[in-house]
Amino acid sequence: MLLSSLCPPIQTFLLSGGDICFGICNCVEEMKMWFHYIYESEVKLVRCEERDLRSIPNFAIQNLPSGFYPGGKNFTIDLRSNYIQTVPDKAFGDLPKLSNVDVFGIILYNNSISSLSDSAFLGLENTRVVVDLGLNKFTTFPQALRILRNIELLAIEDNPIMTLDASMIQHISPVLDFSINLTLYDSWPVALNNLHVKYVWFYGFSGNSFQNFNVHGIGHRGIELEIGGTDIVDLSDVICNNQINVSKLWLYDNYKVDIRPFERCSQGTVMQSLLAFELTGIYLARIPNFVHTLTKLEWLSLPFDNIYEINANDFRRLTELKVLYLNNNRIKTIHPNAFDTNTKLRELYLNDNMLTHIPNMVVNLNLEWLAMDAIDCTCSSLQNLKQVNATFAYYVPCFNVPSLPFTPFVKDALAECS
Repeated sequence: MLLSSLCPPIQTFLLSGGDICFGICNCVEEMKMWFHYIYESEVKLVRCEERDLRSIPNFAIQNLPSGFYPGGKNFTIDLRSNYIQTVPDKAFGDLPKLSNVDVFGIILYNNSISSLSDSAFLGLENTRVVVDLGLNKFTTFPQALRILRNIELLAIEDNPIMTLDASMIQHISPVLDFSINLTLYDSWPVALNNLHVKYVWFYGFSGNSFQNFNVHGIGHRGIELEIGGTDIVDLSDVICNNQINVSKLWLYDNYKVDIRPFERCSQGTVMQSLLAFELTGIYLARIPNFVHTLTKLEWLSLPFDNIYEINANDFRRLTELKVLYLNNNRIKTIHPNAFDTNTKLRELYLNDNMLTHIPNMVVNLNLEWLAMDAIDCTCSSLQNLKQVNATFAYYVPCFNVPSLPFTPFVKDALAECS
């Protein structure tokens, strides 16, 4: 998951070249688009991805291009999507000795690795590291991680992890970003309760509840918890757990989940601490009653939930709400007072619904962005937009502007009507 969001900008950069280094790789400099909350400046990137590599190249500082280093405090080696099976001792040569490196990234995503040499990361003991081992063949956490004392990110999703060592989970903590598949588990693995994390992604859990769940944030900060692709029915051990603090909660591809615990525990510690909440792919029909009680929410996403109407009180108490996703539902009507109290709302996503025009109550919001399907853009239909600064709607598509020879946006239609 992590790398899928990174690939498009990286592929674009490849077209612009980069100095050849280590015989087969490209040495380039990227903007800080990778894990932006970890990397603090541009990234010096050794790009060895998709090179049909069977083994790790012979990395040595002397093979870095002139001018590539020094400069920049973030250094990453990208070896994803090759055919590497083993990672030997001192796999990264003398690169860990580079001075002034704040974060050292190792991307081994999508190879065929089942084990690492215990000394694979030698030289990085005290360095802040990003380690992506996703989509390989690990059945347990590699012991090589024990040499690392400052793991910022550990991605080990899409591996057939069969055993979890509580002492290893304790060793990698605290960690800013952690992701793992739990497909082989039908009950909550209590070893993970030793985890202290900022953001965590659990995918593919095979059980129907998170009974005994007790993962913690770092210090007093709440967990950013993402749960997807599971068979979970009962999330009460998370939602109603007053011993944990959750600041953001994303739930998707969990079609069987029972929303009654959300209603029952809506005034509890977890629900009342939420700043961001997503509930995707549930047959709701209407906005659930508990939503308007989440008064700290700044970000709310309820797509693919078969919602067909928005009522006056659905978002009444969400006075801090800034971003609202209601896309891919069946919304036909929105009550005129639905957004009266949402004065901080700046982004609204209503695309892929059954609306044919921009409702007046939306026009009167102080939006910066509106996403909708194509609307009727005859001049008479745009009267409400002509009375306000309509830049938020400029890129809503039109389906009816006979005077224009191309498929326009609202921006074009408003210019024709002026």
